[in-house]
Amino acid sequence: LPPRPTFSDDATSDDVTSDDASSARRRTDANARETATRDDATSRDDDVARRGTRDGRARRGRTRRTREDASDDDDAKTSTSATTFDAATAVKLADAETVRVANDGHADARIPATAGVYAVYDERDALQYVGLSRKVNASVKVHAFEMPQYCYAVKCMALPDASKADLQAAWKTWVMEHVTTAGGLPPGNAPGNKLFSERRARPSKACLRLSDGKTPQMTADALKEAIGTCVREHKIVAFIKGTREEPDCGFSHRMINVLNELMVDYDTVNVLDDYYNPNLLFVIKDFSDWPTIPQLYVDGELLGGHDIVNSMHESGELKTQLGA
Repeated sequence: LPPRPTFSDDATSDDVTSDDASSARRRTDANARETATRDDATSRDDDVARRGTRDGRARRGRTRRTREDASDDDDAKTSTSATTFDAATAVKLADAETVRVANDGHADARIPATAGVYAVYDERDALQYVGLSRKVNASVKVHAFEMPQYCYAVKCMALPDASKADLQAAWKTWVMEHVTTAGGLPPGNAPGNKLFSERRARPSKACLRLSDGKTPQMTADALKEAIGTCVREHKIVAFIKGTREEPDCGFSHRMINVLNELMVDYDTVNVLDDYYNPNLLFVIKDFSDWPTIPQLYVDGELLGGHDIVNSMHESGELKTQLGA
């Protein structure tokens, strides 16, 4: 409320004239009317606020119920469509076709590029591992490159539109079929065995290029000169098929794994990149007088191919040679 009219401290009520009193009454009446108007407005605002609060609560309640209903619908859908895999009609492990993957067999079209399950066998036809993947041929390729001694052949069941639950159900069916006939899990699926499940990290680094890509008709002599410059300017250079992230043959893959394991700084040249390295696949063999790929160069000199590098690695000589 506005303050009541006051008078000076040394004045009394008798000192106030009639005009002053009349003026004071008029001011008091005006203040009272203003206060009443403000109170009415405040009351109306309070009513609107209360109605808004009630409406907001009602809307929130309806929203919660809608969300709960939608959640219930989603739960119902999930419970009814969690898996559509039918073990009774699926291909049995014993009946699946065997595809040999040794010697670049991983590229066989019978190995699905879709989701599915697969079983890995060694050369003695002993089951080593049952896996599931969103891209079976990519997983099989990695196993064949990294562990050729265990990955001689595979059996596959393609499940192109499978959900995660479908893949797990199919995987369990094949594993249990093997357990029933063999009395135990495949070695690669045994608890604590991470041979197949672990992936070796491959640090990313772009391949070296021997040209700017503007000379597709680069002569053999010019390419040999570029090779010589490359191996002289870089301490460790591996000429491989593919890249260090995606080697395109098992021997190149294993050489990259050896270099990564030693944690040395090295460079790679992709002999299959005809845009920047035209005809390198053939010219490098003539340059080095070495018939196979990959080739590893250290301090400008050819160290050897996959077999020599692998043998030196196993003996510890490679670690010394590279200063790892």
